[in-house]
Order: sequence, then structure tokens, then C-alpha cells
Amino acid sequence: MRDYAMASFSIHASRRLAQRNLTEEDVRYVYVHGRRHHSGNAVFVHLGWRDIPAEDRRESRLRRLEGTVLVLDSATGQHLTTAYRNRRSGMRDIKRKPKRQFDD
Repeated sequence: MRDYAMASFSIHASRRLAQRNLTEEDVRYVYVHGRRHHSGNAVFVHLGWRDIPAEDRRESRLRRLEGTVLVLDSATGQHLTTAYRNRRSGMRDIKRKPKRQFDD
């Protein structure tokens, strides 16, 4: 288990958390128990069903967090950029490479 080391939230993230009815305690739970994946210029933390400890699966407050994704900055991994929920294909969409590469 990871220590909770979330340093700050962006204004956008605070707005999105309010829209998605996520508290700071919910964000902490996802951050501690979720799987990390580095992609592009972001760190994604996804909480899947298997990531929720068996003793916590009975609590509806924690069960509703399934599919929650936190998007953190890639430099420190401690600044929350945004959060969203995707129960169907959360980690699969994060891992998928883009079909087209854009030339700069």
C-alpha cells in the first residue's frame, strides 16, 4: 500500500470532484489502492474491482469508487489535474496507444 502524498488539486480538478460527488477522502482511497500507469505527460491512477480490498467491497461508499481514474502530473505525480469515472473500460482505454501519431 502507498502512503497518501497528494500535494495539491488544480481548480479544474476541484470542480470535477464536486461534479462527480468525490470527496478528498475518496481521492485518497483511490490514490492508495489504485493501479498506476504512466502514459504521455500524465500519471493515471485507476481503481478497479480487483484493487478494492475484499473487506471493503461490502461498503457501498467504497464500492461506488470502482472505475474512478485520477489524472496526475507526470513530473511529481502529486498534483491532481482531473478525475473521472469509467467502469466499463477504464484501464483498457488508458493503456491503448493512439491509432495515429501526430507530427509536431
